[in-house]
Amino acid sequence: MTAGLHRHHVDGRLGPGLAYIDEDLVVSLSPAEHARLHLVLEDLGASWPRDSEPLIVHRARRQAITFGWAADHGLALTFDAMAARSLQGLWLEVVDALGEVR
Repeated sequence: MTAGLHRHHVDGRLGPGLAYIDEDLVVSLSPAEHARLHLVLEDLGASWPRDSEPLIVHRARRQAITFGWAADHGLALTFDAMAARSLQGLWLEVVDALGEVR
């Protein structure tokens, strides 16, 4: 990671001061970008998992917000191999959960 960049944990934490949901799922952002993204996540109620919300739903929502925010600002997000594997794992869980809904 380039000096001066922040590691943004895409899925966030379980709650204020608690563990990261996925330590490996990170993207690099400038400090200003990182701060702005967190304001958006807070405004949309996606800083922490909501009460009685399945964790998979929180993670998918937060990822969708992050990806849309990056697109709105013309930013490319780069995922290293570990982050990409984390994304794969989550979205395979989403597919399995959707299959159970039928």
